[in-house]
Amino acid sequence: MANTSFSAVEKADFFGFPAWRIRSVSGASALIAERGATLISWQPELGQEVIDGYQDAAELENHIAYRSAILAPWAGRIKAGKYVFADSTQQLSLNEQGEALHGFLAGRDFQVKEKGAALTLETTVPAQEGYPGEFSVQVTYSLEEGSDKAQHLSLEICAKNTGKDPLPLALGWHPYVRFPGSSGISNYSLEIPARTKILADSQLIPLAGEAAYAGIKAPLHIDYLGNQKLDVSFRGLIPDEDGVVTTRVRDLASGAMLELTQEPADAPVIHIFTADNLNRDSRNSLALEPLSHLPDAFNRADARASLRLESGDIRRLYATLTYRKNSNQ
Repeated sequence: MANTSFSAVEKADFFGFPAWRIRSVSGASALIAERGATLISWQPELGQEVIDGYQDAAELENHIAYRSAILAPWAGRIKAGKYVFADSTQQLSLNEQGEALHGFLAGRDFQVKEKGAALTLETTVPAQEGYPGEFSVQVTYSLEEGSDKAQHLSLEICAKNTGKDPLPLALGWHPYVRFPGSSGISNYSLEIPARTKILADSQLIPLAGEAAYAGIKAPLHIDYLGNQKLDVSFRGLIPDEDGVVTTRVRDLASGAMLELTQEPADAPVIHIFTADNLNRDSRNSLALEPLSHLPDAFNRADARASLRLESGDIRRLYATLTYRKNSNQ
């Protein structure tokens, strides 16, 4: 059982970008920038940082590595930025690497809708080249402390089709997590409650059709991450007795644990990235990404029906990060 425990939601600043700080009476705090509704920091205890977020204005403005980015209306890559929806071929703009990556939200400024028991930010994305339809997004953050003193940061993404025609719409979140005092991820262990690994090509586009799905023994245990490299999606997620899916990361040195909990109905995919080859602090943290759909879902026949969002309809994604200073909690 978790209890919401706020003492304040305060206006803040992140290198000139408007931001908000949530402070809990437990001592936990979180900093969220209005740009992209981006989580910059979460400290379950004072001075104990577990989010490997942006460090300056340039990183946030250019959404370098998509640290803690809210992903919509797609997550991951769309092959060559091209897809067909409602019998119309669309071409999205591409980045310098020739990719259509992670949607439109990272560069958008959100506005505060509510602040009190939680912080809710919102934006509306107009129709544009390659995506001819309007949608709105609300992002809500809250802090809780469990009865076992575990600290929780919860996220809800709520997207609504505000246009008159159906849209393809997927959601995701891209936080990088680390343990306070650790110097990298090699001494972490990882448990993923998944039955299926997604096979992808060299551009991280899942293989066509059923060829993308490889069965694995569940749950997947990596007892010592070492120098293993992962940039992989998983599905076939197995709920626990509470009906949620929990991915666990442990620091073998300290005994601390981080958990990502997601609702399998809303987020049936998790992507794991070992943060290799980043422009800063490669392999210093681990990206745990809950997703509503696979990368390149816009081009997958098996995702066509679930992607479709009718005019006025809503799609949600819920996720919670939990920090336990002692994994025996």
